[in-house]
Amino acid sequence: MVIIDAELSAPPSEVCLFRDITLYSNFFLNKETVLECPKEERDYYYKWLKNMSAWDYVIDFVNPKTEIGITIRPSEANILIDKIDYGNFNLVIHKLQTLT
Repeated sequence: MVIIDAELSAPPSEVCLFRDITLYSNFFLNKETVLECPKEERDYYYKWLKNMSAWDYVIDFVNPKTEIGITIRPSEANILIDKIDYGNFNLVIHKLQTLT
């Protein structure tokens, strides 16, 4: 399972690259992707990602730090990033490959 902090799906992150990471995890690594955020924020992120056509490969939301898997977060994670952008996209993909 790949667990992504929901904050990384919204600006200043590039939503198209967020979608590419979830697609890559699903098809090439055979890993499900979930978004991590508090319950009160889920509607916001769900609507944002649906409107941006980026929900396709996310299966659900989970509460922060409750699931085990490859984590992508701004802190306490396997892959530490503060946003998803063109400068770190290849690094994220490479680390996903090596952690699988």
